[in-house]
Amino acid sequence: MIIPEKIKKYFTYDDRLRTIVSKITGILIIIFNVFSGFMLIYITADFLFGIKNPGALIMFLYFVTGIAAGGIVLKTFIIMFDLILNGIEMEEYSYLRVVLLVSIAFYLFILIIFIFTIFISFISHKI
Repeated sequence: MIIPEKIKKYFTYDDRLRTIVSKITGILIIIFNVFSGFMLIYITADFLFGIKNPGALIMFLYFVTGIAAGGIVLKTFIIMFDLILNGIEMEEYSYLRVVLLVSIAFYLFILIIFIFTIFISFISHKI
């Protein structure tokens, strides 16, 4: 697996425990951003196109585009975080934790919107 040098420094440490924790943190960042992207695509399709009950193929397309959307969201977070830091070097270990925290916060925000969307859809279906 090829990891660019800029990202590789966040996952390689002299201490084995820090390396394992960093890899687990990276996996969690990916998971939260993929699900955030999926929910963003689902909400967008529901509001813009009115797709209420998507089939298996549509859900697959949601998942694929959700991965791309999650990557864009993660890239946006990293760029915004770098702009906020304004060139101040942060410890690599803390940097990953902050990115994970922001990813979880965004996931929870999107989850609340997603639940609200499902609730509104359910109410409109019953009426």
